[in-house]
Amino acid sequence: MTKRPFSLAGFATLFALSLPAPTLAEVDCSNKPHIRDRFSVSGPFVTQLDQPLEWKRCAEGTRWDSKKRRCYGEPLLISQDQAVLRFEDNKNGWRLPTIQELFSLLYSTCANKKELRTLFPDLRLPIFRESAHFWSTTQDEDLTRMYYYLDFKSYALDFHSQGYSLAVRAVRDTN
Repeated sequence: MTKRPFSLAGFATLFALSLPAPTLAEVDCSNKPHIRDRFSVSGPFVTQLDQPLEWKRCAEGTRWDSKKRRCYGEPLLISQDQAVLRFEDNKNGWRLPTIQELFSLLYSTCANKKELRTLFPDLRLPIFRESAHFWSTTQDEDLTRMYYYLDFKSYALDFHSQGYSLAVRAVRDTN
């Protein structure tokens, strides 16, 4: 059995955030189902089948090119406040994800970079060559105005002040 432990910074924080037990344990990646059994891809959207979530495949600020099946443009790098405001009047249900929801993408892919780039082609953009930090709505319990983000390149979990500029990946509930 092949196991890949997640050694993300802030592991104790994940425990405090009460993530589901399988996320905290070592992930058994040897028996994972085919990607088609875990995700449904439809043009600019990807539905996570083990969670009631649909994600935009392109970071906010970029657009989906249906002919080339990729994202183009420059991702918005905005503050956490601006990210929340961006979705405030959204009638289609799009919102900023929690850190648990972002982390569930790593869990569902066994942190496989090839799968993540297939699902989210924007991760191939030059701006994300070294890091791909995406905001969450999850605030640190002890440090006010500090919000968690996930780096989709190094899988690091960390936090920044809400005024710092990071990328945004939109999600919506499917139920």
